[in-house]
Amino acid sequence: MRLMLVVSEMGVGGAERVVVELARAAVDRGDAVTVLADPGRLDRELEPLGVARAPLARARTSRALARATLSGARLVRRFRPDVIHSHNVRVTAIARAAAHLGVPGGRPPLLATYHGVPADEAGRAARVLRAADSVVCVSEGLRRELIAGGLPGSRVTVVENGVPPASPLGDGVRERIDRELGLGPGPVIAAVGRLAPQKAHSRLLEAAALVHAERTDVQFVIVGDGPLRADLEAHAARLGIEQAVRFTGVRDDAPQIIARADMLAFSSDWEGLSIAALEALAAGVPIVSTEVAGTRELLATGAGVAVEHDPRSLGRAILDLIRDPERRVLLGQRGRALHEERFSSRAMADCYIRIYHDLIERRGGSRSSLATDGSNL
Repeated sequence: MRLMLVVSEMGVGGAERVVVELARAAVDRGDAVTVLADPGRLDRELEPLGVARAPLARARTSRALARATLSGARLVRRFRPDVIHSHNVRVTAIARAAAHLGVPGGRPPLLATYHGVPADEAGRAARVLRAADSVVCVSEGLRRELIAGGLPGSRVTVVENGVPPASPLGDGVRERIDRELGLGPGPVIAAVGRLAPQKAHSRLLEAAALVHAERTDVQFVIVGDGPLRADLEAHAARLGIEQAVRFTGVRDDAPQIIARADMLAFSSDWEGLSIAALEALAAGVPIVSTEVAGTRELLATGAGVAVEHDPRSLGRAILDLIRDPERRVLLGQRGRALHEERFSSRAMADCYIRIYHDLIERRGGSRSSLATDGSNL
């Protein structure tokens, strides 16, 4: 099989991590893979796999959209994929147009994975995703969202995200993290995500201030970067908790920081199915989160606590877990079991591979005999 994966850029977000895991699984099976995406930090994980790469211009203007579509069409024409798999809404529209231009009259099937958008954009997302032959949502909540937006339920299914097993956190790694981040012996609360409005980190900081008023030894580690970083750092200073909060920027060892923490916190306005949350499950770290689609379903299994969208509820839940180490252990054990049962990268990849082959069979079989070598893309 020849698989073409399309995502906006190879940054450090959840969609990009899914692309890496799917590329790894396909290469392990002996399939040919190319990734169409703007360059980013996760390219370093694709390089050892020998995956062909092509850039995708950021289509923020009509001219950039046309350039991205034409470059995608050239790639489709050269690589001749058996199936194209796009991630999220904008690139699905680009991938569909590129496939039509690249192989007029006989384009390969297009699968789109929906990782979520703000609630008020779901209707538009549903309309755009009609361009795909089949749509996968990363949670049942997102599936219901698209169906409510007008996408036929027969074209939408759910494949939950997955992550690899957590590596044991040795004493040396723990000591390095503590040293680099200046962590003391008190409880550590981690938050991982882009510093952007969706994640509502200001809510977490206000919750942290409530926690700090009762437990000055609690430390908050916020991993990630984004346009709101300076505002959030200033907000922490106004709240008087700047000494209790570490803004780390983007870190390649985010899974190890999660494993080092006593819990992982989310303050988001919306989520799909967070990769960081799944990494917490794999590491046996409990989760405290605002009630959002995806995470709500995840925590209903008993791997953490879901709360209302206000700082007081979030802060109280964090304090309750700090005071109850036995419950933290129990939640962590449930999380590990849940990861093994449902959220491994292997289980996710197996589901997608079945969908790929089903789409290919429905379209009339493999196009590989027409393919050219994609190694020089």
